[in-house]
Amino acid sequence: MVDRQRIEAAAVKRGLLDFKWIDPRAIVTAQWVRVKCEFGCRDYGLGACPPNTPSVADCGRFFNEYETALLFRLSVDADKDAYPAAWSKDMTARLLEIEREAFLSGHQKAFLLNQTCCAACTDCPGTRAECLDKAASRPSPEAFAVDVYSTARNAGFDVHVIAHNPSEINRFAILLIE
Repeated sequence: MVDRQRIEAAAVKRGLLDFKWIDPRAIVTAQWVRVKCEFGCRDYGLGACPPNTPSVADCGRFFNEYETALLFRLSVDADKDAYPAAWSKDMTARLLEIEREAFLSGHQKAFLLNQTCCAACTDCPGTRAECLDKAASRPSPEAFAVDVYSTARNAGFDVHVIAHNPSEINRFAILLIE
């Protein structure tokens, strides 16, 4: 049984207040997300991104192995063409602390889908085998074929495509817990 209060307290302690509990089986996966990764993302091919991630079908099966998940919305006002790297690294560190706390509280399958492509290293060697920080490297929801817009909307979040600059950027992370 997931101790939701303990995990929520860990999130609140780290200043992450905008989250919802979701059923991982309700996470929407789609082939179009993988295609957008391959044709449109500069990080395609790096260590925690496709093609170094499971197939779209395997990602869907993966989510079925979990009982519950926390969907985090992380927001920052920024220029979408100059992604706020320092903010992102800080969010990643906080999320990894919550994942670790969930693990140490007895949830051995706790696994984070990070709010962005792995950016642990300035110069990614490009493969999982050569990854310089395997312990902290996590894929994004998009790398696991998650249709973040549909999943977030289904959970009750109001999310839209960024149409102008600068603007509020919303990033989503998923902490899977069993």
